[in-house]
Amino acid sequence: MNTGQKPPLVLGIHGSPRRGSNTELLMAQVLAGAAEAGAETEAFALRELRFSSCRHCGGCDRTGRCVVRDDMQAIYTKLRAASHLVLGSPIQFAGVSGETKAMIDRAQCCWVGKYRLKQALSEVEGERRGVFLATCGGQDTKVFEQAKPTVRAFFNSTGFRYWGELFEADTDGRPPVAERAETLAEAQALGRRLLEE
Repeated sequence: MNTGQKPPLVLGIHGSPRRGSNTELLMAQVLAGAAEAGAETEAFALRELRFSSCRHCGGCDRTGRCVVRDDMQAIYTKLRAASHLVLGSPIQFAGVSGETKAMIDRAQCCWVGKYRLKQALSEVEGERRGVFLATCGGQDTKVFEQAKPTVRAFFNSTGFRYWGELFEADTDGRPPVAERAETLAEAQALGRRLLEE
């Protein structure tokens, strides 16, 4: 990265309803790796925001901007400014968490802007990469594949290419994720690669 230039922003958004969750822990590792590689990082915990799911009111049809004035407005701003995005969620009933899905549904205005109004979605140049980070308590890894189409659609609608993923299963088992050194190192390395490759 050239000195004097603003560092790229790697935005983390995670939808675990639980503070200190496995998803949040792995997200912190990915963002730490990105910071090591020279990125500015910022994370949103959706459980701390006040927003509702999409009303399908049609308010964004002419402008590509959501008319609902809640905490999603900060997410929209950061999505436009981010060079790369890391989306994290626990798997719940073979999909992303309710908090995550509500946020994804609010990207309807981004879809309208991109596909109907042909607006630019980004304030930065170059390829913008998306990483999907997910955890599940059980051992059935098929649930990750079942959640991926929703995440791909979200990345497409917000202007990010589905570039990478990190899935950790059996988080209800032993050892706890906080003690899985290999997984934590993999998460940190993923954050570095996001900037370096």
